Amino acid sequence: MTALFAVITLLLAFESWALLTNHTPITEYIRPAVHAYPGIAFVIAVVIGILLGHFFWGPAYGPTSPEGRRQ
Repeated sequence: MTALFAVITLLLAFESWALLTNHTPITEYIRPAVHAYPGIAFVIAVVIGILLGHFFWGPAYGPTSPEGRRQ
Protein backbone atom coordinates (compact mmCIF):
# COMPACT_ATOMS: atom_id res chain seq x y z
CA MET A 1 0.00 0.00 0.00
CA THR A 2 2.90 2.33 0.76
CA ALA A 3 4.35 1.77 -2.69
CA LEU A 4 1.01 2.71 -4.26
CA PHE A 5 0.94 6.00 -2.38
CA ALA A 6 4.56 6.66 -3.32
CA VAL A 7 3.74 6.18 -7.01
CA ILE A 8 0.67 8.42 -6.74
CA THR A 9 2.77 11.10 -5.02
CA LEU A 10 5.41 10.92 -7.76
CA LEU A 11 2.77 11.16 -10.48
CA LEU A 12 1.19 14.19 -8.82
CA ALA A 13 4.60 15.81 -8.40
CA PHE A 14 5.36 15.26 -12.09
CA GLU A 15 1.97 16.68 -13.07
CA SER A 16 2.59 19.79 -10.97
CA TRP A 17 6.10 20.21 -12.36
CA ALA A 18 4.84 19.83 -15.93
CA LEU A 19 2.12 22.43 -15.42
CA LEU A 20 4.50 24.92 -13.79
CA THR A 21 7.21 24.54 -16.45
CA ASN A 22 4.93 24.38 -19.53
CA HIS A 23 5.77 20.76 -20.32
CA THR A 24 3.14 18.25 -21.43
CA PRO A 25 1.27 16.94 -18.35
CA ILE A 26 0.05 13.38 -17.94
CA THR A 27 -3.55 14.46 -18.47
CA GLU A 28 -2.77 15.38 -22.08
CA TYR A 29 -2.07 11.68 -22.71
CA ILE A 30 -4.94 10.28 -20.64
CA ARG A 31 -7.75 12.45 -22.02
CA PRO A 32 -7.44 11.30 -25.68
CA ALA A 33 -7.26 7.66 -24.56
CA VAL A 34 -10.46 8.07 -22.54
CA HIS A 35 -12.23 9.66 -25.52
CA ALA A 36 -10.98 6.92 -27.85
CA TYR A 37 -11.94 4.02 -25.55
CA PRO A 38 -14.74 5.14 -23.20
CA GLY A 39 -15.85 1.60 -22.33
CA ILE A 40 -12.40 0.50 -21.24
CA ALA A 41 -11.95 3.76 -19.29
CA PHE A 42 -15.25 3.11 -17.50
CA VAL A 43 -14.21 -0.43 -16.56
CA ILE A 44 -10.84 0.80 -15.27
CA ALA A 45 -12.58 3.49 -13.20
CA VAL A 46 -14.97 0.92 -11.70
CA VAL A 47 -12.11 -1.47 -10.85
CA ILE A 48 -10.13 1.33 -9.19
CA GLY A 49 -13.22 2.33 -7.21
CA ILE A 50 -13.80 -1.26 -6.09
CA LEU A 51 -10.17 -1.65 -5.00
CA LEU A 52 -10.18 1.64 -3.10
CA GLY A 53 -13.46 0.72 -1.44
CA HIS A 54 -12.10 -2.67 -0.47
CA PHE A 55 -8.95 -1.30 1.15
CA PHE A 56 -10.38 1.83 2.79
CA TRP A 57 -13.85 0.63 3.76
CA GLY A 58 -13.33 -3.02 4.56
CA PRO A 59 -15.19 -5.18 7.08
CA ALA A 60 -16.46 -3.51 10.24
CA TYR A 61 -14.58 -5.71 12.68
CA GLY A 62 -11.11 -5.74 14.09
CA PRO A 63 -9.13 -4.13 16.90
CA THR A 64 -10.21 -0.57 16.00
CA SER A 65 -13.90 -1.19 15.37
CA PRO A 66 -16.60 -0.48 17.97
CA GLU A 67 -17.54 -4.16 17.90
CA GLY A 68 -14.05 -5.32 18.87
CA ARG A 69 -12.35 -8.42 17.52
CA ARG A 70 -14.34 -11.06 15.69
CA GLN A 71 -14.50 -14.45 17.41
